[in-house]
Amino acid sequence: MDGYREVLHKSGLQVRKGNMTSSTVPATSMVLPLALLLGSAAGSTERMNFTVWSQPVRLRYGEVYNKLQSPEKLPTHVVARYSDGKKMMALTGFDVDMVRAGADGTELRVQLNDHYLHHYALQFGEAESMRKMLDTASADVSFARMLSGCHAMTRVGVNSFLDRLHFEEPHRIGRVSMFGSAAGAEYRKNPQRFNSPFRALLRRPQVWAPLLHIINTKAPVEAGAEHSAAWSPLIECPCTPQRKINVSAGTIDGRAADPPIHCSPEFAATGNPSCHLATYQGGWRCCEDKMFLIDTAKECANPDCSEKPVDEVHMKFTFFYEDAQPGARQMEGAACCDVTSVTQGDENIEYDVPVCLQGTAPEECRHIAESVQPLAFFDGHPKSPLSSYRDSDLVDLVFAAPHLHLAGISIELIDHLTNKTICEVHRTANNSGGIAYGHGATPGNEDGYLVGLTPCHWGGAEAPRFRRDHPMRTRAVYNASLGHTGVMSLWLMQVSAAADPDFLV
Repeated sequence: MDGYREVLHKSGLQVRKGNMTSSTVPATSMVLPLALLLGSAAGSTERMNFTVWSQPVRLRYGEVYNKLQSPEKLPTHVVARYSDGKKMMALTGFDVDMVRAGADGTELRVQLNDHYLHHYALQFGEAESMRKMLDTASADVSFARMLSGCHAMTRVGVNSFLDRLHFEEPHRIGRVSMFGSAAGAEYRKNPQRFNSPFRALLRRPQVWAPLLHIINTKAPVEAGAEHSAAWSPLIECPCTPQRKINVSAGTIDGRAADPPIHCSPEFAATGNPSCHLATYQGGWRCCEDKMFLIDTAKECANPDCSEKPVDEVHMKFTFFYEDAQPGARQMEGAACCDVTSVTQGDENIEYDVPVCLQGTAPEECRHIAESVQPLAFFDGHPKSPLSSYRDSDLVDLVFAAPHLHLAGISIELIDHLTNKTICEVHRTANNSGGIAYGHGATPGNEDGYLVGLTPCHWGGAEAPRFRRDHPMRTRAVYNASLGHTGVMSLWLMQVSAAADPDFLV
């Protein structure tokens, strides 16, 4: 969190320690200021965009980068456009890429078998609100961990902060947003576009900060000779001999697994190895910042592999936006879906695909996981204790992005009450079913890698409307001809509050 402190100080903001207090505020107070603002000052209908680059990511072969970078200022013209607070930015989508500088200074796109993006998340908003989030983290070590590394994938930290901010200052609508979360290797073929009138609405956007989880998979020729598959085994985050797992103490390398290893009782009952530290073989808990995913005793002369060359890459993000128009509706992250959870929010997030029994017919060599969760966050739950929404409040489902790992065959989002499929993707030979696997040697088409997942999105007239507690079922299917660790089956979704007419402008 020191990087946050440094940048915010440079921006003229003073870091103050202290806790935010909560109070009871009706749900209507969370949306009324937004309606007043848009109704009084709608801006131009021009579609605009800007591009930003992350700070450099420097890694040796087999090394992991997994942390929240310090905030960077948005382009001056973007900040100036919204600095007076008379209109709001409406983000309509964004594109993601990974690049490095070539020898001649040109920008080169990076392949997954060179540097693998395991996941990313983006924080975006007003510097003062970012400072408030830092203040909270300074006073709460547990909360600080929720904002960085793999723990941030659960979104619990940001959701908790936004709830607290709304309670203390309900007029501070649209000050911080979070995008991405577990989205990873599919980033080049995973279009993030939001249909009108649904937007990520931001007032006085000033800074952005990416959480990046990247693995250097660029193996020396001799290092890759023992692995026959086209894809690097490092992308599954194996626990190497250097990881010191103490089951009785519940620690990895002397620290508690963070976030804690915890599957829903229903998923744990399947006996999946990822649900217990005693049987944990690989995944994000063995994939934290500065860890190595190779056996450094065998592959490095020094314990820290300092003799190996350091490579440098950057993430590149292009945001598309417009001035918020009358009728624009704010989006929020959904509480669903993760197959290891049966409640609001994610649980273990990852799990293992055990290899199927010898002699199993290829068409039957499948691993299937299902779970049922409520669609959106509401009060009365440990992950949303300060929410002023009730279980019966209505939301529109506006965006649903599937997330699978290598060997994923299909994933469905199903209305559990009607059994109607709301969104689904499946693997086909020609990549026409919404899941794309690479067959070449160019960025976005890396042979053997999962390189694309197609989201579903809805506009105002088509968006399905549900209660916040409406049960949604996820069904995910993986190829189990080989074993896999640390896979995920998620729906990364956005909903928009629909019950309060003041939200509409």
